[in-house]
Amino acid sequence: MSEESKDSLTNVPNNKDQKHILEYFNDPDFETKDINEVTSLLLDSYRTYNGRRYMNYEDINCIFPSDKIELERSTLSHLLNKYQWKGNFRSPIKDKLNVGGTTILDIGCGSGLWVTDMGLEYPSSLIVGIDIESSNFPSSDQYPPNVCFLTCNAIHGIPFPQNTFDFVHMSMMWGAFSEDQWIIVIKDLVRVLKHDGWIEFTEPDTAPRNVGKIQQLLTEAFSNASRDIRGVNLNIYKMLPKYIEAIDELEDLNCMTVDYPVGEWSGCFGKYSLENLKRIYQSVTFLPKYMRISNEEFNNLLNDYVKEANKSKASFGIFKCFAKKVSEKV
Repeated sequence: MSEESKDSLTNVPNNKDQKHILEYFNDPDFETKDINEVTSLLLDSYRTYNGRRYMNYEDINCIFPSDKIELERSTLSHLLNKYQWKGNFRSPIKDKLNVGGTTILDIGCGSGLWVTDMGLEYPSSLIVGIDIESSNFPSSDQYPPNVCFLTCNAIHGIPFPQNTFDFVHMSMMWGAFSEDQWIIVIKDLVRVLKHDGWIEFTEPDTAPRNVGKIQQLLTEAFSNASRDIRGVNLNIYKMLPKYIEAIDELEDLNCMTVDYPVGEWSGCFGKYSLENLKRIYQSVTFLPKYMRISNEEFNNLLNDYVKEANKSKASFGIFKCFAKKVSEKV
């Protein structure tokens, strides 16, 4: 590994120094109350903007809301992923899971669907889900006894000793971290991963295929707004293999992609996949202001996008990469 690659994993800016970028709200056409409303996101734990509730901490860059509507959308996303990937993971750990006694960590577990699924399928393994938003965790009567949940901000460190888990899993966190924060989190996940254990990431390729004019407009605006306002790179899937290859403790990197059709032209899956994508755009409530259009114009644009996606037979990809931590003797 080059010295430059190593430096990129060690010389990381302090999270506390990172500020949200709000300069684009300085346009004179924007209403003052809207500027104050968004700026106040930095002051309290939660703030509401355009009817959606967002977590509000200085080092949290997540572009998505933290409310019931987003929880329902993420549930739909989980079900679509499980169906298209024909299971909850691709790392070669089934033999170890079938033997039992395996420890598993899921980061950004949300409502805990993936964790609960794994707990039911592998009752002799222990599965831990962590998330910064504990209000989304299921009640104790809704998950098996080999499952537990922990409130944790992964940016501040995973609260487990090194070499704790046989399998570490993180999925659809593409809108949660800046690139610097991704590096911090990945390093700590490798720390808690056991030797010969596997780490797996699942993230979307946000560039759709068979793109129409409306989709291209939405994709570019979404990507630029996320970068300018929250410092989030929506195409983080491109960076993950580079981050993994730069860590000496990881080997046997595997990368793969499955295609997600979008629209009723591809049947039931495409119908719900399009619904999920539409809800993603609706959840990014700062996007209409960034595009300098009204909320009504934005909703009309989304309705036209639905028609366009069905006509153009649009699709996008979901990317997985997984790697193994080297043996202890190495």
